[in-house]
Amino acid sequence: TTVGLTEDEAMAQCIVFFVAGQDTTSSVISQTLYLLALHPEIQVKLREEVDDCFERHGPEPSLDVVSKLKYLHGVVSESMRMFPPGPRLERSALNDYVLGETGITVPKGCLVALPVYSMHHDPDNFPNPATFDPNRPVDENMGSIRPYTYLPFGAGPRNCIGMRFALQAVKLSLLHSVHNVQFVRTENTQVSI
Repeated sequence: TTVGLTEDEAMAQCIVFFVAGQDTTSSVISQTLYLLALHPEIQVKLREEVDDCFERHGPEPSLDVVSKLKYLHGVVSESMRMFPPGPRLERSALNDYVLGETGITVPKGCLVALPVYSMHHDPDNFPNPATFDPNRPVDENMGSIRPYTYLPFGAGPRNCIGMRFALQAVKLSLLHSVHNVQFVRTENTQVSI
């Protein structure tokens, strides 16, 4: 038999998706703009790509066009590495599981936490992890990133259901923001992160 959701359960799920998506997406945008203000040379390079996009494709470039902007992709990806929208992931073991040759058993029902923030800042995974480097996550360099060490949206069948929507929302917001506004730090901007 199939079990459906009640109307209240369906409404609750919609609210969860909306709130979770809005908070994390706005955080990614905010942190990215902060990083661009701290790194004007990166902002200039991004603005060149963005302005070229508007010149070639008009005031409302398609999502397909925006998804092909490599430097924008690198800026967003690197921002999410430095400030992951979910700093920790949790999963429950469905069955008893032995971790490789360690002999350590994870019992069924055990909560396993993945420290995403720590993984993203581990120099064994990302050399010079405190450096904002938008060239790090571009396609040509992805082979140097070890599998399952970059997890801003999780991975596998239980990754973030809103990943594609969130990435498009972030990229479109940044595209228009960087095209129209220069972000600078002030004497009140906190630089240590």
